[in-house]
Amino acid sequence: MGEISSIDRARQEIDRINEQLTALLVERMKQVDIVGAWKAANGRPVRVPEREQAILDKVCALAGEEFAPEVKEVFEAVFAASCRREARLKK
Repeated sequence: MGEISSIDRARQEIDRINEQLTALLVERMKQVDIVGAWKAANGRPVRVPEREQAILDKVCALAGEEFAPEVKEVFEAVFAASCRREARLKK
């Protein structure tokens, strides 16, 4: 009973990764604020579909065929949240 099961170890690892992801996402959103402020000041659109596609292509290639669909989905959600944040800066 005192031994940690493999599922518990995996969950601990997921928790550790979640902490790192959260820190990186906060760091990313701070950069989004900088980009969003520049776009607002220069009359640029929030969305840049070509840039989004280039990023998706790169991260999917990095993830490899097995994980690319999920990585793409996560990045699309990150883009959506980033665009909402940038749009608030334009108001």
